[in-house]
Amino acid sequence: MSSKDKKTETHAVFGSAGMAASGMIRTKRKKRKTPELSDEEVVKSRSASEKGGGEIAPLEAISEIAPSIPTASSDTDSPVAADTPVVDSEEDSAELVLSSESPSASTESTESFANESIAEPEVGESESPEDETTEPRVEEAGAATLDAQNPEPESLTSADESPLPTDEVVPEPTPESVVKSLRAAVIGHTNAGGYGHGLDILFQNLPGVRFVGIADSDPEGLDAAQLRTGAERAYADYHEMLATEQPDLVAIGPRETGERYAMVKAALEVGAHVCCERPIARTLREADELLALAAEKGLKLAVLHPMCCDPHVRQFLEERENLIGDLLEIKVFGMMDARAGGEDLLVLGTHLFDLVRLFAGEISHCSATITKDGLSVIADDFHFSEKEDLGPLLGDSIHAAFYTESGVHVSYVSDRRLHYLYGTWGLEFIGTLGIMRLFAGQPPTLSLLIEDNPASPERSAYWETWPKVEGDYHASVDGFSGNDAANRLVVHDWLAAIAEDRAPICSGENAMKALEVVHSVWWAGATMKRAYFPLTNRLHPLEGSE
Repeated sequence: MSSKDKKTETHAVFGSAGMAASGMIRTKRKKRKTPELSDEEVVKSRSASEKGGGEIAPLEAISEIAPSIPTASSDTDSPVAADTPVVDSEEDSAELVLSSESPSASTESTESFANESIAEPEVGESESPEDETTEPRVEEAGAATLDAQNPEPESLTSADESPLPTDEVVPEPTPESVVKSLRAAVIGHTNAGGYGHGLDILFQNLPGVRFVGIADSDPEGLDAAQLRTGAERAYADYHEMLATEQPDLVAIGPRETGERYAMVKAALEVGAHVCCERPIARTLREADELLALAAEKGLKLAVLHPMCCDPHVRQFLEERENLIGDLLEIKVFGMMDARAGGEDLLVLGTHLFDLVRLFAGEISHCSATITKDGLSVIADDFHFSEKEDLGPLLGDSIHAAFYTESGVHVSYVSDRRLHYLYGTWGLEFIGTLGIMRLFAGQPPTLSLLIEDNPASPERSAYWETWPKVEGDYHASVDGFSGNDAANRLVVHDWLAAIAEDRAPICSGENAMKALEVVHSVWWAGATMKRAYFPLTNRLHPLEGSE
């Protein structure tokens, strides 16, 4: 094919595709006389056209044929219909555009249209580039002109013609197969806990979810959050957002606990499923009320304790007996940094005790020793966090022991002097055959202790990462890594729980019981008595001293 032929053909296809994408916009070409039809032929052609259902090729296919045509970005709430044809070639593009103009078009007219579009100019016509690349113009497509381009419908069944092969027709989607787009919103508070550990992007690029609004009472923080997250609308008042948007899903972001109860309650009251930062609330009474409200309305309340959803943790839970034998003891280590003691217990302890309950079951009672500056404390010795509004805290050194209904012994320590000895926060699972260490984090890492001879005074034991995997130990989730990937695992299970009407793995109930363990330590340490579960005091164990 000559360069002129290629240019002419490209021009013809560009015109057809552009017309479909831009609303009947064509490049100008030589105007041809429309053959006159009899009244009877016009009536037949129009009748066939009214019975048809022509389709327009999707924008993605048009872009492949004519990449220079700017196309509008696709709205995730308006997916391409399942029966929209796919353009496989330039000829198909011409066929589809013609079909959209006149559904009764035959195979012969389709081929004729494509061939005419790339025909050589007649003798005496100008062959200058100006005639081939004139500016697009809008044409009026009268019904008579369109019908006149098409022969009678009987040509479709002519014995002399073979219709072009077509792709398999996809059946129309049934109402049951159409997934409702869930409306999602986020509540944060800049300079008062912000958006926690990535809850502002909890719904970003999540299939089937539309991020309709974000609320933050801090003006600058709100502007930055909307720009960062891409939320459709921004609100200074989360009550206004909830009332206006009526979301199906709400994420409660602030790390600080002062507003947690009010925010979660407001979201539940408008009928939204909720996923919030941990802990679930400041007191057990607040947690109980939120759980009761969610149950009354049939809503799912999830709390971000992502380590329980980690695939390696779930695998260890299933294979634990083969790896370490019967579970006898769990040693729990706090972060033991500047927050050692009461703040460490509350901020990170709920993660760890959620795992303890996953592996060892329910706790029956607790005892604890709490000191501050080396001296035993009572409830009146409470203090507050220097950085966040977390409510009253107690002690800078904590040693606690828990007894479970399964017989597994559990210990907890948070003492800054032990930070370098124990390393990062986490748990050790001690069994009859071995020891597994969970290095806490989002996501966590597991290591199995390898021993050659435990009875030898010259032991050469070492830790080996478990399980062995090819590639990255922590796989990305929805394109996210690290903390955001861990959060996505919680969200996926939460959405599945909503669809299946079951409790999420990171349920509000589990979060309440993890908070109960924290409060039992403070109560036992302050009173120097055993704390039995469930705790009868549902208020804050240190609250009476405020």
